[in-house]
Amino acid sequence: MENPLLGREPLPQFLLIRPEHAEPAVREVLTQNRARIEELASLPQPSFATLIEPLQELQHRVARTWSPVSHLNAVLNSDSLRSAYNACLPLLSAYQTDLAQSEPLFRAYRTIADQEGAALAPVQRQVIEHAMRDFASPGWVCRRSARSASSP
Repeated sequence: MENPLLGREPLPQFLLIRPEHAEPAVREVLTQNRARIEELASLPQPSFATLIEPLQELQHRVARTWSPVSHLNAVLNSDSLRSAYNACLPLLSAYQTDLAQSEPLFRAYRTIADQEGAALAPVQRQVIEHAMRDFASPGWVCRRSARSASSP
C-alpha cells in the first residue's frame, strides 16, 4: 500500500491519509534527511547554494509529511490518530535537536557567513543569521567555546 504522506502531489491527500501512515512516513523522511544532511555537512567548501538551499528543501519535506498529520490530529482527532501523532513527536524532536546541535553544520554555516556573507542578498544573510542564532540558543556553542578556551 502506498503511503499518501510520501507522495509528490501539490496538496495533501487528506482523504487517503490513515493513522497507520504517519509513523512510517515520518521515519522514512527523517532517515533519508539524516543521510542527506550527513553528506551536506561534510562538503569541503559549503556555500549557500550547496548547503543551505538543500537543507531548506529537506525541512520543507519534513513539513509536507508532518503538517497533514498534525492538521488531522487537530480537526479529526481519534485514539488511533492521537497515538500515531504522539509516536512521531519524539522522532521529530530528536531530529530537530540533532540539527540544532550539529557542530559540522554550525561550522559550515559559519564558513558560508565568513566567505559569502558580503555577497549574499539581505534575505540570505538573514537566513544565516537566524540559523547561527538557533545554533547558539541551546547554549552548546557557548559551552564548547568556553571549554576550548580553558583547554591548554
